[in-house]
Amino acid sequence: MNSLLYLAYGYNDICSEALYSILSYNKVAQESPANICVYTDRPEEFQKVLGERTDVKYPAISPEQWQAWYGSRVYLLKIAVLEHAAAHYAGNLLFVDTDTIWIRDPAPVFQAIGRGQRFMHICEGTMADGNELSRKIYRRLNRHQWHIGSYSLHIHATTQLYNSGVIGLPSPAVKALPDVRELAEALYSSYNRHIMEQLAFSMRFQVDGAIAEAAPYVLHYWNLKSIRPTMAQLFQKYQHCGPDELYERATRLDIPRLHQEELAYRNLPRWRRTMLKLMGRHWRLPKLEV
Repeated sequence: MNSLLYLAYGYNDICSEALYSILSYNKVAQESPANICVYTDRPEEFQKVLGERTDVKYPAISPEQWQAWYGSRVYLLKIAVLEHAAAHYAGNLLFVDTDTIWIRDPAPVFQAIGRGQRFMHICEGTMADGNELSRKIYRRLNRHQWHIGSYSLHIHATTQLYNSGVIGLPSPAVKALPDVRELAEALYSSYNRHIMEQLAFSMRFQVDGAIAEAAPYVLHYWNLKSIRPTMAQLFQKYQHCGPDELYERATRLDIPRLHQEELAYRNLPRWRRTMLKLMGRHWRLPKLEV
């Protein structure tokens, strides 16, 4: 069984993102669409748009279980979701963040997962030569060693960091997730930076082999948190217009273009960003009509 997993807990804005991602998946999935499992405390927000669909499931999670899953870091919640999904929906699991848009049918991804391949969204470079934060973490922690499970793990210059907006693995491979959780906690304790969860996934998965990228199939607009209120407003205003119209209206926002524009600004040298900010020309989300 192929299962597409979403985590939409706590905020209506995130539900709107997840709905757009699901609608985009429905547009590209041509053959044998996957079952969709939405881990949420607001299933009614999805049912307003999607209706009662047998291929969309909302696992019943108690408030106490949600709280237990949170643990010490909110970033570790997806590990608990993957473990639950492996126990209840055995097969090929593909966890996707809500701020995603499907651009191609991921059927080949599910097929590769069935052969044992692990997926993450995209490689962000090596720790020694990647972005500024990666290099800073490497300088700070490259002499550390962590004994996790039966492995001794280091951050090497050539360790590749993958974005965890997508996590794909066969359900038997969840036996590695306790190692990921333990390593993430150790990394957070050593140097508290938000990317430690995806570094833990990257390090542990690479023990088992090369990680494949899901980026050719799905856009992850992780840098556009500012668009969430607009998405929520759109889905609230047009929730009774049907999935097709909602998809078309959300698509008119042109999120891929905004994602690239903000990314280009973010990747400018720091001095240029500072100058643009002082001049009032820093990148801002344009006014969007819904």
